Amino acid sequence: MKLQFKSSERDSLSSILAKRVHRPHVGGDWHFHKEFELIYFLKGQGMRIVGDHISNFQKGELVLVGQWLPHLWRNDEDTTEGVDTDFIVIKFNRMFGDIDLFSMPELLHIKALLKKAGKGILFSKKTQKSVHENLLKLTTAESSERLILLLSVLRKLSKSDNYQTLSGPNFTIPKEVAGENRLHKVIGYISANYSQNIGLNDIAKIAVMTPPSFCRFFKTRTNKTFSLFLNEVRISKACQLLISGEAPIKQICYDVGFSSLTNFNSI
Repeated sequence: MKLQFKSSERDSLSSILAKRVHRPHVGGDWHFHKEFELIYFLKGQGMRIVGDHISNFQKGELVLVGQWLPHLWRNDEDTTEGVDTDFIVIKFNRMFGDIDLFSMPELLHIKALLKKAGKGILFSKKTQKSVHENLLKLTTAESSERLILLLSVLRKLSKSDNYQTLSGPNFTIPKEVAGENRLHKVIGYISANYSQNIGLNDIAKIAVMTPPSFCRFFKTRTNKTFSLFLNEVRISKACQLLISGEAPIKQICYDVGFSSLTNFNSI
């Protein structure tokens, strides 16, 4: 899992990308892009990383991700057997051609919403339901109707006072991909090997740093210690397995990398 800049698919006849996606699983790279992104899960569950926030996503989740904010939605075959994903993704820029649409006085409340999205916003079920129909229509709308629907959705989201900001205030938005290679390798290694015993010396070698230097580097980049980040990934995986209800807690404890049930329960 490597942090990447992604250039979005673009319809030459529209400034807004809106599509509905059906997949057995979601995953890929931790990435960022210049567009704002609305993602709405109609079906599915798994792990979500937005900036320095790690948690689980599930059916009915609606999140607005700001420009350049690294994010990832991911689930694995072994934790989501028989559960397909069905989601809507909408991407749009602040600039529509040469026009900063959201600088208009009539849209200042949406501009304020987009500023908050710089940390990622998870909306309530009530808010999600209020925009459900328009999000569905957006995926098939054309031309001016797509813009009208998007503005309608953003207006309702901007009026909501029931939401959760995801990424912490001290998370640093990456200014370029090249300077983040160490962090990319570390997060990729953790994602692939969370069930194994990963020591500080092991992960420092992945980053090609001394353990003390790595600890300072990781805390500065993610606003978390390495051990806290690793435990949050393991807990996220454990929650997915617990939701499926097919394995006993003791087995799940060891499957996600905890050394004892006592240690698992204390987390």
